[in-house]
Amino acid sequence: MGVSVAIFNPTVEPAIIALGMIGGSLSLGVVSGLAGVYLSERAERFREVRELERKLGGSLEGSIYEKAAQLVPVYVALWSFAGMLIFPLAAATPYIMAAAGILSLNAAFSVSVVMVMAMLSLIGAYMGRISGEGVLKSALRAILLGVLAFTVVYAAKLVLKGFILL
Repeated sequence: MGVSVAIFNPTVEPAIIALGMIGGSLSLGVVSGLAGVYLSERAERFREVRELERKLGGSLEGSIYEKAAQLVPVYVALWSFAGMLIFPLAAATPYIMAAAGILSLNAAFSVSVVMVMAMLSLIGAYMGRISGEGVLKSALRAILLGVLAFTVVYAAKLVLKGFILL
């Protein structure tokens, strides 16, 4: 949504906005979602293995626990990558439809923002369900974070508009 809000301008071709969102999604997904999550998860898991070895007074090399510590970071990184790729690509779909002449550019912007808010509410509801905090409370919290992100990006766009030709 940040790329959509930042780049949206009635004079910009919808394909440009879609490509910006896809590019942002790919870079975020590969760098942060895949590589960043893998490296941080790997470090945490291996720290746990070393701490457990220290407590046990022996090596866990070749154990099922060590093998799990090697596989879990890959699993978590792949899911993170998928999430950082799928959701933004879905949000770019209205702009692709606008480029094809199916939606107007303004409608594409509105539909994209609504889709992002709907996806955030679903993720929030899911997190509320698994945490036991409450589905509605967590869904609303996620939507509020989306509104905050929208507001911050839009405000930055207004501030920077005087410095950058938009």
